[in-house]
Amino acid sequence: MIGTTKKPFPEIMAALEGYQKVAVVGCDGCAKVCLTGGTDEVAALAQELRAQGKEIVFEACPERTCNVVKADPVLAPLADRIKEAEALLVLGCGGAVQITRELTEKYGITVPVKTGLNSVGHMDTLIGGTLAVEQCQECGDCILNETGGICPVTKCAKGLLNGPCGGAEDGKCEVDPSRDCAWILIYKRMAALGETAKLKKFTAPKDYSKAAKPRVLHIKEGRVA
Repeated sequence: MIGTTKKPFPEIMAALEGYQKVAVVGCDGCAKVCLTGGTDEVAALAQELRAQGKEIVFEACPERTCNVVKADPVLAPLADRIKEAEALLVLGCGGAVQITRELTEKYGITVPVKTGLNSVGHMDTLIGGTLAVEQCQECGDCILNETGGICPVTKCAKGLLNGPCGGAEDGKCEVDPSRDCAWILIYKRMAALGETAKLKKFTAPKDYSKAAKPRVLHIKEGRVA
């Protein structure tokens, strides 16, 4: 899940300065979970924009706006309405904004596409519907097999690959005392598995070329380019 937060309303209004007719496109996927861009949030923001004198051309909320297969069937029938709009405001992640832009170009429409949200990272774990936690950096060179299923690249504030820095106190990270030290968590997990001896193996520096962006996944071939 891509985590998103709402931009301040004055910032949204600044982005829409000079545009009277606005279409609002949300996302009933990740943004809905984050309470930033689902159907309800789209309706609420549209109402705020109306109160500021904007004319709302339409409201739309694909199931996954970052997914062309999900977004195109919703937006394509609205092409004529998109032509009426002076700007599209997207309440979705950066991917949703760019897919919306690409679809307007596909429809032969040149219209500004603005975002009402800030993307704050890939959140992998949702806790109780109230907290989303980032667990993976998507580095393309996974070492979870060697660390008991706990990612030090993400959970360690320093991204250390071969054990703790030595600055932890009472099991907490020296960079952020509210966080558990990732390597103490890893050690405890490996101890529970009876595999602490595996931690003696040196982990070579990561091949960060595998994280060079933008990446393209060739699904059938199982390779990244």
